[in-house]
Amino acid sequence: MEITGISHPATRLAFFTAFAITIYVVENFIPKPLPFMKFGLANIVILILLFVYNFKNAFIVAVSKTLIGGFFSGTLLSPTTILSLSGSICSLLVMFLFLKTKINFSIIGISILGAVFHNLAQISIVRFLLIKEDSIFYLAPILILMGIITGIITGFLAHLFINRIEFLGKI
Repeated sequence: MEITGISHPATRLAFFTAFAITIYVVENFIPKPLPFMKFGLANIVILILLFVYNFKNAFIVAVSKTLIGGFFSGTLLSPTTILSLSGSICSLLVMFLFLKTKINFSIIGISILGAVFHNLAQISIVRFLLIKEDSIFYLAPILILMGIITGIITGFLAHLFINRIEFLGKI
């Protein structure tokens, strides 16, 4: 079943991009588990695109939500956007690679991998660009644990959306 107005692939991609940006911006108002960490709820949209559509559309939305979301939240020209973009691209590549393996990962498993690698990419970028001390990696166990928790939440919500949204035709 198609919803009127979003049957065209470009329109549907614009819808998913706007949806991801909205979640990305609204999430700035949700209390963070750690001062430097968001839950990554906009990645629900990325997971849906990766599982239902394809890597290209997921990549376009991931980059768009980071750049446009950074513009709307006032962080576009800050290290936050560089960290978010690097984490998003790294996690998307890892999720895509594990999705293509012969191991049948669930959407929650893929989401956990994406969240953990997103956090590890960000801490690596922080180390090499901002804080030139190896002691920054002491945060890695906390970031891995938080990635597992947020990955479960994000993956579960994406699973619910995929199972309940009837208008997901191919982009």
